Amino acid sequence: MQNYGSILLIVLMLAVFYALMILPQRRQQRQRQTMMEQLGPGAKILTAGGIYGEVVGVQDDILLVRVAPDVELEIDNRAVLRVVTPAPKAEAESEA
Repeated sequence: MQNYGSILLIVLMLAVFYALMILPQRRQQRQRQTMMEQLGPGAKILTAGGIYGEVVGVQDDILLVRVAPDVELEIDNRAVLRVVTPAPKAEAESEA
């Protein structure tokens, strides 16, 4: 009887660990993937550095972002904190 209690406790601890650590991480990965699908020319973004800009080009993992007239920055796509306004083509695809 004592062994069943120990096994039950270990199973319960594993279930709590899974619920507290792995599920939120998977949810965050799905949200990040959805956000990255909204990126494209015309999307307005907020970078991790607090800079707002408009994506004018995408090349692999690098975004070309216009932050002011005649001022464009190359940033890594991991620096995107939030998509403020999705790219026009991403909006059309999500509505369809």
